[in-house]
Amino acid sequence: MDNIDKTKEYIRDAVTNPLERLMKGESGEPAVNLYEKYYWQGYKPQQDPNYKSMLHDVMVPYYELYLNGDTKLCCAGDRLEFIRRKMDYIIKNDDQFGQWASEKNLIYAAECWGDNLKRFEKESKRIYRFFHVLEMLLESECQQDWCELSGELKEMLFKSEVCYDYKTDEVLCVLHAFTMIMQQDWTKDKKKEMLDLLNQHWLFLKHYYSVMIRHIIGVKWTRFHKVAETVMNSSQSFKPHMHIFYCGLMDCVDELHLDRKHQREMDKVMLQMQEEMNRVKEPSELLYPLCDAIFPEDFQRLLREHRPKSYKEIENENNLKDELIKQMREQNKRTCKELEKSKETLEKMVMSSIPIEDVDAELEQYPAGTAWDMLKDLNANPIISMQKAWREHYPELLKKYRKRLMEPFEQQKELTESMAKVAERPTYGTYYASGATHDDKRSQMLLGENMEKFVPLKKISNE
Repeated sequence: MDNIDKTKEYIRDAVTNPLERLMKGESGEPAVNLYEKYYWQGYKPQQDPNYKSMLHDVMVPYYELYLNGDTKLCCAGDRLEFIRRKMDYIIKNDDQFGQWASEKNLIYAAECWGDNLKRFEKESKRIYRFFHVLEMLLESECQQDWCELSGELKEMLFKSEVCYDYKTDEVLCVLHAFTMIMQQDWTKDKKKEMLDLLNQHWLFLKHYYSVMIRHIIGVKWTRFHKVAETVMNSSQSFKPHMHIFYCGLMDCVDELHLDRKHQREMDKVMLQMQEEMNRVKEPSELLYPLCDAIFPEDFQRLLREHRPKSYKEIENENNLKDELIKQMREQNKRTCKELEKSKETLEKMVMSSIPIEDVDAELEQYPAGTAWDMLKDLNANPIISMQKAWREHYPELLKKYRKRLMEPFEQQKELTESMAKVAERPTYGTYYASGATHDDKRSQMLLGENMEKFVPLKKISNE
């Protein structure tokens, strides 16, 4: 037996036969003792290009089953996790897997996964096997036109009430999220991190997806208020991210076309959700980069327009208000002190027999209301009010500053009266005389209040 045949036999004994046994529900251990059959006899497979090429050729049929979620390989009872580990190991040692996957129809693969998952409705965790397939595509550097693929998925999911069914649509949404991650200008490790985040929080994010695409995925609910109740009540892990779902719901609720009864139920749930969010002191921002990548046209706007304020934000706002009030009070105190000093200065000026014209010039520097108050306060001082010069000039000053105080009100009154007069003016227009013929009407015009008089119109000649 030549070396090529020996390598093919080794791959069959070490890789494909254990995989077949796992698919049948048996142990994934090789049926033969690999050490005795190969290593003891001096054969040790080299992980060279020839070996990897032969491994790839043998594994292609199994890759097809795995990529498309075939029940033979992806839903094999308790052995499912062993198969996942086996496929993980094989794919990582096959440097041609990424190139092979780059030519595959991933939407068709997702549709197949959806069809097969419907047969195992009670086993919700099987959706996470699809995440493993996507992880393998990322790790193997699968190259697809992710932008075109996400556009096709968006056309299928976002612009129709129902695409397939709640299971298949769920898988298609996972694929859509993956295509959006792959389009980001992130490192491979960052994309892997975001895919892991999508995987870990998919139980919550699928409800958010339901709102964003306007139809329910992943669960059998037929009413959106039930989806909202699930987000609010089902898991403590949802609480820090509830505001994300709330933002989407607030933005899209009018497009859900709820009847009156279900709208009342939705309003009730949304009020309860607001109360629940108020109990969360610090909403989490962990999912922000992921959601911003998946819904780039909507997510930041949703947060800006609909996100309720966090406990910390409200607390900061209250602290800011308290600080502003404190600053205003301090400013008022300073202003009052400055005004008191100004009044004292004016009193000294009057009592020092400084000309009243200079006192008047000083008062003119202040706003009308302030100057009026200061003038009245000066006159209330018995010492000042007894001075002859002050008594002579005070009536004139009083008249001047009263006029200055009332001037804005008089101007507003005049403007209002002028506008009222304009509104009452008769409308000027063209009127036809009673009994006039059509030709007459073209050559006669009545103006305003003189409608009883005809004004002949000049005819313009074309000559």
